[in-house]
Amino acid sequence: MTIDTAERRRVVIVDGSRRHDVVVPAVTVVVDALSAVGLRLQPGRDVLLETDGREIDPASRVDTLRDGAVLAVVDLTRTAPKRRRAVMRREKLPSGAWWFLGGAGALLAVLALAAPGALDPASRQTAGIVTAAAAVAAGTVFAARADQGRQQPSAAVISILILAFSAGTACVPALPAGGITLSVFVGLLLAAAVAGVMGVVSRAPSVSAEVRAVMIVLLVLAAVWGGALALHLDAVSAAAVTVGLAPVAHRVLVSSLVDVAPGTFIDYARFQTTRWSVRQTLPEEVLTIDADDADALVARSTARLTAGTFALVVAAAAAAPVALPSFASDDPLVMSGRIALAVTVVLAFMLGARKSTVPATRWMLRIGAAAIVVAVLRAIVPTVDAGMLSLLAGGCLVVGAATALLVIPAGRGVSSLRWSRAGDAFEWIAIALSLPAGLLAADAVDAVRGMMAA
Repeated sequence: MTIDTAERRRVVIVDGSRRHDVVVPAVTVVVDALSAVGLRLQPGRDVLLETDGREIDPASRVDTLRDGAVLAVVDLTRTAPKRRRAVMRREKLPSGAWWFLGGAGALLAVLALAAPGALDPASRQTAGIVTAAAAVAAGTVFAARADQGRQQPSAAVISILILAFSAGTACVPALPAGGITLSVFVGLLLAAAVAGVMGVVSRAPSVSAEVRAVMIVLLVLAAVWGGALALHLDAVSAAAVTVGLAPVAHRVLVSSLVDVAPGTFIDYARFQTTRWSVRQTLPEEVLTIDADDADALVARSTARLTAGTFALVVAAAAAAPVALPSFASDDPLVMSGRIALAVTVVLAFMLGARKSTVPATRWMLRIGAAAIVVAVLRAIVPTVDAGMLSLLAGGCLVVGAATALLVIPAGRGVSSLRWSRAGDAFEWIAIALSLPAGLLAADAVDAVRGMMAA
């Protein structure tokens, strides 16, 4: 400790919106330091608190405080401001009607992708145009009247985006040049456009954050399918990259949820003595954050997390049956890529779900992992004999029994730091390998060879 610190103390005194930075002798009484800046505590009304919530006795000396301590004057008679109630407006249609529209859109998308010849060209074009107009109109009206209290994707948002996707798939003619890859690409672009319109029209910050997160996810997926279309790759390759990209995109989504001003974290004007460049402008200092600001931040971040996770899980689950048609490929690289893709994505989803603080996203990831496991079983079962099926059933029985035994101590609150760190390590490895595995399953090596030969 230097002589200057031992003889004097730097203290910050905050009284409402006023702030006083003072340097006083260490033998000074706290109440005298307050009087020096024009503050007088009223007994029974005002208290002096430090940043950790500890109450400071005004009769104590300043040398009992640490150098640079921040003291706040709190008026106990003032009540906390009542939180503004979010404007809750009822949807014009009940949830059942929205789910019905979403189911109709999903049926149209399945017909357009799996059975392109089920509808004649005129009926297909008409259905696509009508569905697109309905999706744009419903999205605009719903976003303009959406409430501000939702923190998870609603039936309306899901149904509107499914309608937009199905409209895009149906608008593509059922021609040899317009295959599944082009249909999915157009559907993703149209759904992203509708989500962008909803984000602009919505006046609720949480709803706007939700649909914009979905828009970014849809644009990334559209880039994947558009790249496959430009490279003349089939739908299996695009689907494999989509499944492998889901864990990586989810990790990026989690790391970019909070949107706060830089001045919220650091008082740059006080602590940054050397600027990074001569053109750097210091961020504006954020002095206070009230409960409404914190609630709005949590609502926006939660909306981004739930909506983005839902879009990624649905995309991975829908693409898994296409990406993993079988495990009997003649190319060993493709077969090893499909095996690694299934293992890494399931591990990434299951291990990522344990750290989620939002129950909805936790179950979304688990359902996505289960959907990929079902797609793997669907590809494996028709190609194995009865003996291998018996071994597979025995392995599933052993895994189920071990899981049932582990549920008992986990339900009693037993936790292990070593197992948690091991789970983190396996999760990071699975995330890092999921996209390369998807590229191998997409036969990217052969595509690169063809490009180099051309």
